[in-house]
Amino acid sequence: MIAFQIKRSAKDLLGNAILILFPLVLIFFFDYLYKTIDIQTGMEVAGQQRLSLLVIGFALTFQIYGAGLSFETLAEDLYTPMHDRLFASPVEGRTLVLSVLFSGSVVSFLQSLVIVLFTTVVLGARIPGIPLVLIVLLVSVIFNQLLGTVLLLLVGTPKVANVVTTIYGSVVPMLVGLYFPLPTTALFRFIRLYGTPMSLANTASIRAMEGNFSSMALVMLPILIAIALLLLCLKPLVRRIAV
Repeated sequence: MIAFQIKRSAKDLLGNAILILFPLVLIFFFDYLYKTIDIQTGMEVAGQQRLSLLVIGFALTFQIYGAGLSFETLAEDLYTPMHDRLFASPVEGRTLVLSVLFSGSVVSFLQSLVIVLFTTVVLGARIPGIPLVLIVLLVSVIFNQLLGTVLLLLVGTPKVANVVTTIYGSVVPMLVGLYFPLPTTALFRFIRLYGTPMSLANTASIRAMEGNFSSMALVMLPILIAIALLLLCLKPLVRRIAV
């Protein structure tokens, strides 16, 4: 079933192309903009290449939208007449949901991987400690996929889940400082570094690039705890829709 779901996700060529090409276009644009007008991003970190920060920031941002593809696929199975056909078969609700989650995570991570590799090869982005950065991106993918799935099962409609995901995906990059500098107060510094799951993943990526592995692991801990809590929430929600 997992192989089938991966093929199913990969067939959405337009959606996958948008989630790869659009962040690349934005990376090109913002890199050119910051070079031309000579200003700093809100994520500016001493010793780190600005382009690398843009790459990580936009890869994390579009993982949020990537979760939308997964829960739209899941919504087709759970909230259409397909539901009765699927659950009349031997398939278990938990198996169905987990297979969509797994396939969505694989596809979303591959999208992030393409963005990172393309920018390093073509644009010359320097990402030290790239294996650890990729691990952070993978954990972030899993979190976003779980969050999108739990949200869909809670609200019961992909339209509402899409609206919430769009708002979330629009706001959190601003709180990280991806689009413009934030005020330099202690509150905004905390929000930028630790205030949202994307902030935590972005900060962990920066710590990985700095070689500060203990700090990276500490910053990743809340995301791992959130993943565990979402998995716990998933079981009763799946049981509810299986009837």
